[in-house]
Amino acid sequence: MKEEPKRPLDPNERRVLDLLLRNEVPGAAELRKQAAAVTVVGRCECGCPTVDLAVPKALARAPSAGNLFSIEARVAPLGDEPTGDIILFLEGGVLSSLEYVFYTNNPPDDWPSSDRLSLLEFPDR
Repeated sequence: MKEEPKRPLDPNERRVLDLLLRNEVPGAAELRKQAAAVTVVGRCECGCPTVDLAVPKALARAPSAGNLFSIEARVAPLGDEPTGDIILFLEGGVLSSLEYVFYTNNPPDDWPSSDRLSLLEFPDR
């Protein structure tokens, strides 16, 4: 990841993060509070929209034993491209990265539109 000056989420980053956090699953309430104050501190060097996140230390941590949030988004393909995924990473119950996983040699340059996203729940995380 390439460090960049701390900045607020852009509208598309905000839209995708809010979508992942909208369901009432364990830890979502704490993560929504973190999301209200989260900043972007890095971006993937490949050109995709993946970002590293930072949260003020004073905010409550989500109860989580792992480093993956229990909700992911599946990205419906356009044309002949493969399906993609959006994964929210945590570090010690704190938002740490929003990643767009793609399976081509050409990285997407922005987050997909909401109508291309469907949520998947992995309750064992």
